Formats: sequence, structure tokens, C-alpha cells
Amino acid sequence: MPVVILECRGVSLHYQGGDGAAGREVLRGVSFTLKAGERLNVVGPSGGGKSTLLRLLNRFEDPDQGKVLFHGKDLRTYDPLEIRRRIALTLQTPVMFDGTVRDNLLRRPRERRAALTEADLRGALEDVALDATFLDRVAGELSGGEKQRVAMARVLLMRPEVLLLDEPTSALDPVAAGHLIETVTTLNQEKGLTLVVVSHDLNVVRRLSGRLLFLAGGEVIVDAETCASLEHPTHPAVRDFLAGSLP
Repeated sequence: MPVVILECRGVSLHYQGGDGAAGREVLRGVSFTLKAGERLNVVGPSGGGKSTLLRLLNRFEDPDQGKVLFHGKDLRTYDPLEIRRRIALTLQTPVMFDGTVRDNLLRRPRERRAALTEADLRGALEDVALDATFLDRVAGELSGGEKQRVAMARVLLMRPEVLLLDEPTSALDPVAAGHLIETVTTLNQEKGLTLVVVSHDLNVVRRLSGRLLFLAGGEVIVDAETCASLEHPTHPAVRDFLAGSLP
């Protein structure tokens, strides 16, 4: 039976206002569990707390109230660098360093870089549906979809248990977006990689399938076992979002 790998218990986070202004509550009492091997789609209007939630899961932020558990232990008890290796985050706009794709794949912590072989690099590219000829390509000359997959390959070389994706298809054309969806689905199904995907694009969510977490106003509005709950929404916030009334 799959084990619970991540859990949020009553997580709240406030951002302080500047010059004495009132602060803003970004997340309010967020609770959910995530089992190993699951695909969790985090959906909702802009400003609902989706990307902030990913930052909490990756320990770029810590909650003001509540806790995030990883394998049953408070995330704050782990070294942040260890967490970012085991719970890896890929950003909306992939970061490419100067040089070739090989140079980019080798941009890892020193202890991991020394252990990487040519076979590791080729295998990482194969995992994201790129062939070995890409190793000697100039990273800055790649297409948006290719950069996104190289960034994902770089992350996969850290052997993460959980992959967090923040709007992974937002800057891609439909064909590149389709390739990326196929890639992450294959990683989940064949390698058991646990996925948490933030997306505004409901077509992406439907194609990924898996569980659904709908966030609005920093709160969990829907926590459903399947994305099918989007087809017949009962909560007004979900209906408004689907109707385009919420950004």
C-alpha cells in the first residue's frame, strides 16, 4: 500500500506589509496528504496560493502556523538543501546556464557532480525524451520546450522522490506542451515519481489526470481523488473559475 510521503496540517502563511501596512494571508489552514506515486494537480485562480504552496513544500518558505510533514517528520527538521534534492522544484521559466546541455546537467552540488557518468547524463536526457546528441548543443539556443525538458533532466539527476512543477506548460506551444505532459506522465507511471503540478490550463490538468486540489483565497476548496470533479462542480468558486469569472 502506498505510504504518505507529504502532508500539510493546518498550514497558514502571512506576508508582512511594508511601512506599517497590514499583512496579507496567503495560505489559510491548508491540509492534505500525498501518497508516494500519486499525481496531484493544484488548480485555482491567480493569487490563490498555488505557487506559495510549492515554495512551502520545497522549504523556500516556512509556515507561520501548522506544519508540513515529509515521511512523517516536520520539514523544518531537515536541512533545506537535502529537502531541495529530495523534493525538487522546476520553475515556470527554466534557467539555462552558459555552455552546453552537458554543462547544464553537471551544474549540481559538488558531491553529486563527481558521481555523474556519461551514462547518467544520457539516461537523464532519455528520461525526458531527448537523445544524447543534445549533450553538445548550446543550451541557450534550445527551444522553450527543449529548455524545459533539460531543466527537468537536471533535476532528475538528483534522484528526487517528489517533483514539483510550477505552470510547466505556460510558455510552451501546444505540441511542446503535449510532449512535456507525456514525459512527466511516463516518469510517474514507469518510475513511480510523485508529482505535484500547478497549472491554470485545465486541458493540462485533464490530460495529467490524478488527484485535484483546488485553492482559492489561500484555502482548500476541493480535495478530490480525481480531476473528474471539475466536470460537475458544486462549489461556487470552482464554477466561477471554470466559467472564466476568476482570473
